[in-house]
Amino acid sequence: MFKPNRRRFDRHAVQFNVRLQAGGQTFDCHMRDVSPSGALLVDAPNLPIGTMAVLEIHQIALMADARVVRRTDLGIGIEFSKEGVGAIVAGWAMGQSPVGE
Repeated sequence: MFKPNRRRFDRHAVQFNVRLQAGGQTFDCHMRDVSPSGALLVDAPNLPIGTMAVLEIHQIALMADARVVRRTDLGIGIEFSKEGVGAIVAGWAMGQSPVGE
């Protein structure tokens, strides 16, 4: 049986490096998919759901507040805290990433 898609926005495959700050530590990760509401980070630490973090994207000098909303075998799902920030990240990422749709 399939679960219904509860996401508000479609996710788009991307591939680029990001940094995540959480709990006083900084982690180098890779963004694997993104939407205006959130992203999947692989090679990420196994942070507890609800952890507040800051996503850094040096290429566009962006720091975005986020919250861990899920953990999977692939990595962690984050939700952007401020509306509109995710749209900026998603738009830039889709234009920069070598991953095709």
